[in-house]
Amino acid sequence: MRQFATVAVAAVLMGGAIRAEAQAPTVQQVYDKFATAVGGRDAWKAVTGRSDKGTADITFAGISGSYERHSALPNKMRMIIDLGVVKIDQGFDGEKGWIDQGQGMQPMPAEQAKDLAEPSADGASFLDPSRYAKATVVGKETFEGAEAWKLSLVSKSGREVTEYFDVTSGLRLGTVTTTPMGQQTALYKDYKEFEKKLVATKIIQRSGQGDVILTSQIVTFGTPDAAYFKQP
Repeated sequence: MRQFATVAVAAVLMGGAIRAEAQAPTVQQVYDKFATAVGGRDAWKAVTGRSDKGTADITFAGISGSYERHSALPNKMRMIIDLGVVKIDQGFDGEKGWIDQGQGMQPMPAEQAKDLAEPSADGASFLDPSRYAKATVVGKETFEGAEAWKLSLVSKSGREVTEYFDVTSGLRLGTVTTTPMGQQTALYKDYKEFEKKLVATKIIQRSGQGDVILTSQIVTFGTPDAAYFKQP
């Protein structure tokens, strides 16, 4: 009788585990909820470019300054952080990238350039999980104090990414990217609406040195001036 009871309890526990596993969403369902939360794929699909302007705080150095980032389809990007004592400038013109951290212009690291070179078909591409070579829902866990779905992703360029999405709101909470130099964590906070689209206005880039906090105060949509994407 005792053996039967033990087997029965084990069966109940296993059944509960199976039911819990069955309740986990697919990768597509996680991204569908994320898309709805930030305004819908249709709203983002029409976006051809974007500009963010605000502040940058280098917490471990105790310095702050201005921040601006511009992007345009299919794969152009420019980011400038002006801290007064030093100006950080990096960009990708669609074919090649550069970076200047106050010590002169240098070619962008090959791994970063390879990743940026991947073209986006439209402004809603970031809401499409098919852009990844591999994508899996690992399970549910606590991330930054919130219950989140954990996704394991591999980009077509081979970059390994772990993403966390809030179980309740569907919003992306953070990413952990594996690079040759180690892991880089980005947290997405303070979502606000701009032109009927929800945007994370605070991005915290976490490293072994400390946090770099980029806060967007102005967000506009539309193709930025082509001059932004020319190497200085």
